[in-house]
Amino acid sequence: MTLFSSLGLKQELLDAIQDIGFTEATPIQSETIPQLIEVNGESDLIALAQTGTGKTAAFGLPLLHILSDLPAAEPKCPAALILSPTRELCMQITGEMEKYGAKSKNLRLLAVYGGSSVRDQQRTMRRGVDVLVATPGRLMDLARRGDVKFDSLKTLVLDEADEMLNMGFLDDVREVLEKSPDTMNTWLFSATMPKQVEKITRDFMKDSIRVQIGTRNEASSQVEHKAFLTTRENRYQGIRRLIDSSPGMYAMIFCTTKRETQEVAENLIGDGYTAAAIHGDLSQQQRDLVMHAFRSKQVRMLVCTDVAARGIDVKDITHVIHHRLPNDLEGYTHRSGRTGRAGKTGLSWALVTNAEARKIPQLERAIKRDIPREKFPSRNDVVIGQLLHFAEKVSTQTEGVELVEKNVDALMPMFEGMETRELVTRFLATEFDVLFRHYAEHVDLDLNRNERGNRGERRESNNRRDRGSMDSGRGFRDKKDEQRVWINLGTKQGLTWPLLKDFVRETAKLGDFEVQGVNVGPAHGYFTVPTSKIETVRGSIEGGEWDGTKIKLDLVEHHVGREERRRDEGGSRMRGRGGRPGGGQSWGAGRSGGGRSGAGRFNSDSRDSSRSGGPRRPRI
Repeated sequence: MTLFSSLGLKQELLDAIQDIGFTEATPIQSETIPQLIEVNGESDLIALAQTGTGKTAAFGLPLLHILSDLPAAEPKCPAALILSPTRELCMQITGEMEKYGAKSKNLRLLAVYGGSSVRDQQRTMRRGVDVLVATPGRLMDLARRGDVKFDSLKTLVLDEADEMLNMGFLDDVREVLEKSPDTMNTWLFSATMPKQVEKITRDFMKDSIRVQIGTRNEASSQVEHKAFLTTRENRYQGIRRLIDSSPGMYAMIFCTTKRETQEVAENLIGDGYTAAAIHGDLSQQQRDLVMHAFRSKQVRMLVCTDVAARGIDVKDITHVIHHRLPNDLEGYTHRSGRTGRAGKTGLSWALVTNAEARKIPQLERAIKRDIPREKFPSRNDVVIGQLLHFAEKVSTQTEGVELVEKNVDALMPMFEGMETRELVTRFLATEFDVLFRHYAEHVDLDLNRNERGNRGERRESNNRRDRGSMDSGRGFRDKKDEQRVWINLGTKQGLTWPLLKDFVRETAKLGDFEVQGVNVGPAHGYFTVPTSKIETVRGSIEGGEWDGTKIKLDLVEHHVGREERRRDEGGSRMRGRGGRPGGGQSWGAGRSGGGRSGAGRFNSDSRDSSRSGGPRRPRI
C-alpha cells in the first residue's frame, strides 16, 4: 500500500486529493509519480497499464506539480498538451485535472474538441493557457488557424496512445511531435503496445523512463471471461437470456456495426429493457443525452460500437457483453477493460458461433486468461435467479420504508383472508408477469443446441448441398450463384487456408458461410463467394497490399484450383485453425500488431480508388 503523501507531491495537490477522497495510490501512480518528480519531468516516459488503473492521476498530478514552479504560459503557447482520442475522454481528463488543481493558484486549463465553439476556444487561447487538453482533430484545426503554437511546449502527454493511433490520428500525432521543440518531453500512456505505438517511441523518444504494470497486452485480473456458443439466428435471444440471468446487470454491449448496434438496442427497448445505442451516426447532443442517462443508470444497457465507445469511462459497470468478437485482439482487451475497474470485479461474456470459436485459444494466449466455454443458463435458472434476487432485495430493504409505512394500514383490508404464501405468490406473479410469460411461451428455444446439429442432420445437410440446394444460407444454390476467385497470395506470404478464408470474410464483411472452397498454393490461392458479393469483395480487397504485395484478383472457372487440400500443407481443421501457429495479435495473422485477419499486413489505403470494379476477362 502506497499513500499519496509519500510520493513527494506538493501540499496543495495533497489537499486536493484528500478532498476528492483519495489516500492510496494505484500501482501505476506509485511507480510513475515519484520518478517524474525526481527528474522534474525532464524525461520521456513510456507507461503501460490496463484500462481503468488510474492513468489520469499518474500523469496529471506530476504535471501540475512541475508546472507550479514555471511562469505563466504565453498566449497561444501552452506549456503542456494532453492529447486524447475522443471528446468524452478529453472532457473526463479535464474534469479530473480541475479537481487535482483546485488548490493550485492561477492554473489555466482548457479542453478543445469537436462539437464545441471554436471561437470560445480561440479567445481562451489568446489569453493564455497552461494545460491544453485536446482531441487531435480540433487541435490541428486550431494550429492551422494559428491559434495554437507548439514553440514553448514543455510536456506532451499521449493518453490512450494505442486507441489514438488505431483511430487514424497517427499523422496528427507525428505532426505535433515534429513541430515541438527538441527539449520537449513526451509521456506516453497506453493499455497495449501495437507496432504503430512502438514506432512512435523509436522515432521521437529517447532514454525513456519505462513503467509497466502487469504483462504487456494482458487483460485485467479483476475480470472473469466466458464464451457462450450460439448460432447466428439466436444471438439476440442469447443476449436476452444472459441479461435475464443477471439481475441488476449494468452493462456495455459491443456490436461490430452501427446498424447492428441500433437493431440490438431497439429490440431490447421493445422487450422492456432500459437500453440505448451509441454509434457514429449520433450527434454530439444525442451522445451527451445517452451518456447522461447511462451514467445516472436511467439506462442500464448501453449498446455501442467500438469506435463510439472509445474514451467512455463509466464507474461500476458489471458486465461487458460481446455480441460479436471484435476484429482484433487489442479490441477485446479494451472492451473488457470497461468493467473490473478501481479494484472491483467484472464479467466479460462473448457470444460466439462455431466458426468464431476457433479464435478463443488465440485470445486466451494473448490476454493470458482462460475463457471457459459455458452453456446458457436454462429457463428455470433464469426464473429462480430473478425470484431469489428480488426476494433478497425485499427482505433487506430499509431505504424509504418510513415513507410507505404510514399508508400500509389503509391497504391492509385488501389482503384480509389471504395466507402469506398466496400473498407472496400473487405479488411475485404481478412483478414478473412479462418475464414469466416470455419463458413460458418459448419452451422450444434451446440456446445450448449445437449449431451443427446431430450427425444425421449434418449428413442430410451435406446431401442437400451436394444436390445444389440452399441449407439456411450455408451453401450456394447452384453454380450460377457462385463465383470462383483467384488471388495472388499464397503460402510464401504466410497464408494458410483458414487465414485466407478469415481474411476474405472479415475484410469484405461476408457471412460465416459465404466464403467456401478455399485452397492455398505457394504463390496464389482460390476461394468461392456468392456472385452477388463479387463487387463487394473486389472493392474491399483488390488493389490493397499484403506485406508489400499488391493484391490482384481474377475471376476463374468453377473447377480451377479445386485440388484436394493437403492437410500437411494448408493446416488441418483441428491444427492450425486461424492461421499460423504461435498466435499474434490479429485473428490468425501471427503478428504483433492489431487488426483483422492480417489487418496489420493488409493495407487498404494503397488501392487505386479510381480503378473500375467491373469484371475482368475470366482466367481459364
